Amino acid sequence: MLLTLIIAGLFFSCEKDETSVPPLSQRILFECFYINYAWGYSHSGFFIDKEGKIMEYSQRENFFDFNNPVWNFPDNEGNISEQALMENLQKATVRDSLIDGVILKKYADLIYLVTDDDITESNPMADAGSIIYTCYQYNENTRVYKQILLSENGDWVKINNNKYAKQISDWLKTIQ
Repeated sequence: MLLTLIIAGLFFSCEKDETSVPPLSQRILFECFYINYAWGYSHSGFFIDKEGKIMEYSQRENFFDFNNPVWNFPDNEGNISEQALMENLQKATVRDSLIDGVILKKYADLIYLVTDDDITESNPMADAGSIIYTCYQYNENTRVYKQILLSENGDWVKINNNKYAKQISDWLKTIQ
């Protein structure tokens, strides 16, 4: 009995594994974008895929033509179908540079440790737009990506207080 308690104590005292590998079928890992609805529409940014490719996009026209939308946005819960996300990706251009594989793996392995249950927000500006950093969690069964907010700065300041969200956000801010 004592041996069982000692083994159980050792098991529960071990630190939680701080990585969780994304599914092999997950193509998109991260997105950073700027969006502004004031004085005209502006929406530009980049995706990072599992191979380290950076894919840039810029959407400035036809946003308000709801019969012919130019961009698929996630729903209110952050969900976007794989098909809709791939349609967005077709509007992006691949940069010549790649993210280093070791660095990419370091941050990709944190994606599934990010939660969005503790976000603080304030509204310090108006008409400035916002720059938003996100990661994606992919459900292979439903083929739906969930966009998770890491941080937002501009018209709204939103901070995801999850420690992994902060690590990923700080890294994404270094990518130009």
